[in-house]
Amino acid sequence: MESPHKTRKIIERGLIILALLLLGWAGFARYTSGLVKTLSLRQEQDVLVTVGTSPAMEFTYNPAFQKVRVTVQDKKCKGPVQKCFPQGKFFIPRQSSYPLFWEDFKHTLSSWRYNPLLALRTGWSYLTAYHERRTNHTPAEFWLHSLELAQLQTNDFTLKEPIKNQKNKRRTAEPDGPPAPVADKAPLAVQDRPIIAEVLNASGRKGLALELTQYLREQNTKGLLRVDVLQYDNYPTLQETSWLEDYSGRQIQLKQLGNAIGINGEIRAGTTPNVICDTRIILGKDFKMPL
Repeated sequence: MESPHKTRKIIERGLIILALLLLGWAGFARYTSGLVKTLSLRQEQDVLVTVGTSPAMEFTYNPAFQKVRVTVQDKKCKGPVQKCFPQGKFFIPRQSSYPLFWEDFKHTLSSWRYNPLLALRTGWSYLTAYHERRTNHTPAEFWLHSLELAQLQTNDFTLKEPIKNQKNKRRTAEPDGPPAPVADKAPLAVQDRPIIAEVLNASGRKGLALELTQYLREQNTKGLLRVDVLQYDNYPTLQETSWLEDYSGRQIQLKQLGNAIGINGEIRAGTTPNVICDTRIILGKDFKMPL
């Protein structure tokens, strides 16, 4: 029978060999996978991942800025996701419904720190997808993607849905048409300036938009928040949740604004044309004034 000292030495050597193998595997993956190289070096280059829900979702991640654009396709993929979206990486979840997958994704992203079982569930989902060939992510790529996601919050994501799904959310007084490019919006030409915002009340509580407008203008005067409220109004329909609509791509500043007023969900890409502001703040039933 081997002594405990010899057993410990065997275990230590085994762990060292395993660590060296993992290190060699990681180095090999870095030089053979462009995605691993982009993520590990935090290059200013977009990484595209297509999720084969119905309709499909395209996640475009920039490691240098740690921001994600999520685009929901306006057409359903009628064949395998590999053929519909051959570029980049893909993942086909067992949950095919886009809204259900997106809500579960956000829940996991915001709750895994308090419930580690969610992280284990994500790892198991990847292993089964890799085994069933529902993803072309290598283990090294999945691991690095997971490390990147672990540093993000929900409001690091900008969601762009098909315009047809946004029609009911538009204000009736505004014409249809494609959004004007940022360069055509004069107040948006200078990026080093306060965020220009509109506040819209969709909560059903009278005077809420005015109350937040006064709060934001007071914070701007004190120099605590760089935000200039252009106007406030009512939203045409009641909404359960609050969100920010992005019209200028200033994601870092919009995230800071959302954190300051307690709106921490994903930022939605604005679809209303000819809007002269950086963001619209939509106040739903869940909104509570900051203390």
